[in-house]
Amino acid sequence: MQKKKFHPFPSYSNRSIFIGALLLSIFGLFMIASAEMSRKAGQSSVIISSFIKQTAYIIGGVFLMGMAARFPLHGLRKDTLDKIYYLFIALLFLPRLQASAGGAYAWVRLGPVTIQPSEFAKVFMTIYISSVMSKNEGMEANIKKYGEMMLKNLIMFFIILLVEHDFGSAIVLFGINYIVLMISNLPGTSKCRSLTYGLFIFVIIVSLIILSPLGTAFIKNLGINDYRLNRFLSSANPFEDQYDSGYHLVLSLVSIAQGGLFGVGYGNSIHKFMNFPNPSSDFIFAVIMEELGVVFGLLPLIILYFMILKPLVSYSLKVNDSQSRMIIVGSFMYFILHIIFNIGGVSGLIPLTGVPLLIVSSGGSSLWASMMSLGFAQSEIIRYERAMKCLE
Repeated sequence: MQKKKFHPFPSYSNRSIFIGALLLSIFGLFMIASAEMSRKAGQSSVIISSFIKQTAYIIGGVFLMGMAARFPLHGLRKDTLDKIYYLFIALLFLPRLQASAGGAYAWVRLGPVTIQPSEFAKVFMTIYISSVMSKNEGMEANIKKYGEMMLKNLIMFFIILLVEHDFGSAIVLFGINYIVLMISNLPGTSKCRSLTYGLFIFVIIVSLIILSPLGTAFIKNLGINDYRLNRFLSSANPFEDQYDSGYHLVLSLVSIAQGGLFGVGYGNSIHKFMNFPNPSSDFIFAVIMEELGVVFGLLPLIILYFMILKPLVSYSLKVNDSQSRMIIVGSFMYFILHIIFNIGGVSGLIPLTGVPLLIVSSGGSSLWASMMSLGFAQSEIIRYERAMKCLE
């Protein structure tokens, strides 16, 4: 009997998502190779090494996406998910055993490879919350579950923030799963959702006050000398301290402006050589804009992300059960928050948080986690399409 070959496109899956993710990863591959020219004066061995490594990550990511698309998420037991949750809590403490990178303890080094547990935690928490909050067990039990899931989301947020010193990953993880919880809509949880929505609005208002001229002046007068806080505040006016906390943001803004409509040409970025931190990761959007401009850089990014995000929105409105809806919305929020925080940060619209541009930025953890997230969303899309086919 002939064995079936593994195929990344399972039957009834949405091809737009798979093709968009694959093309986006190839686009990112070539932009990473260009950005890596800034390391060791553009030595060819460094560029080739990063190209090969990222290619391996892409192949692994496509495989994981296909496997996740075949994974049956419905029927997962809560006690099993509880154990996995506590395993992730333990994994989030592991980076503290190693040296920090850029002030954050977010990575575990395993030989030549580094793993970022918080990226995979973002995906797991969506599955955990959606599985628990999709089962109606009565009003009192539903309220208890809502409180438990919100508490566990907050625990992960504070561990990533206080233990790993990774504000970007912490806020993205919390934001994704806050939205997933808000759409759970189990009987009895409406008051809980109203309360957490009010707290969310309060946090937004406080953040806007802090970033206002009066707020930043007040915090600076307190004499707090923290690099991460100063970088956060510099987004309000990076030119006020352009040779210190605002230096990288100023470089990014100049790069984006330099690119204009058509860019200066692939590989011809000047500012990636001028002390950009992580030009192939956190600041890759600035390199893309400088080299390819609006027409050849920004427009392809919009089209490729649109190919991924539009089907997620469409299916989130069509699927019949709440668990499928929460998983698909969680995948959508994972991408949209990373896009907002990365592009918004390097363009000065919001504070820099250091989150990657998913699938485009270098690194295996964010690529694999984002591909898995899309795969799990595809699993729910396949489930819906098969059900519709049976009704025909």
